[in-house]
Amino acid sequence: MLGLLGMSATIWVRRPTAAPAGEVSAPTHRLDRPLPGLTIGIREDRAWRSWQHIGDVWAAWLDRDGASPRTVETGGQVGVPGSDDRRRIDELAAAVDAAIVGLGTCGSCTTFTVKDAVAVEAAGKPVVAVVCDEFLVHAQNVARHLGHGDLKILALPYPLEARPAADLDDIAAEYYPRVLALLGVTGSPGTAS
Repeated sequence: MLGLLGMSATIWVRRPTAAPAGEVSAPTHRLDRPLPGLTIGIREDRAWRSWQHIGDVWAAWLDRDGASPRTVETGGQVGVPGSDDRRRIDELAAAVDAAIVGLGTCGSCTTFTVKDAVAVEAAGKPVVAVVCDEFLVHAQNVARHLGHGDLKILALPYPLEARPAADLDDIAAEYYPRVLALLGVTGSPGTAS
């Protein structure tokens, strides 16, 4: 390639991503006990009405089944709001026995769903990252890149956001037992009423 003055120049193309963490996955955790008496965190995202609805339904059922749900709503991904949200996730991880983190239904929200779930898992707590099936591969890639390739991920149908509340209630009922199983809840509280 010739530069402005007719001299040869070299262009270096840099890879814009960090190297993956490696093939060994960080440990995952399981409750291996029934729900009564446990504190279960639910990370909601103010951007997604559908996930707020499902999270609220699950929180009510967790309460019904003897657990104490603790909901945290996030929405900031960068800057001061993002830093504040990451701090709130760390506080949630310290205060709960397990957590459900969602929702990955776009590229950036999937990335932050996985990152927040990894923060809970790094605190030694069972966690499930909830994403829509359209973003499952992305979530798995992000988790693997962060060294948490065995992160438990629950894939809900896509799209969620345009669905009426009755459809979201049906999805909440179908997936509630699955999220409890992924957390390692023993017994059979996962039936919706």
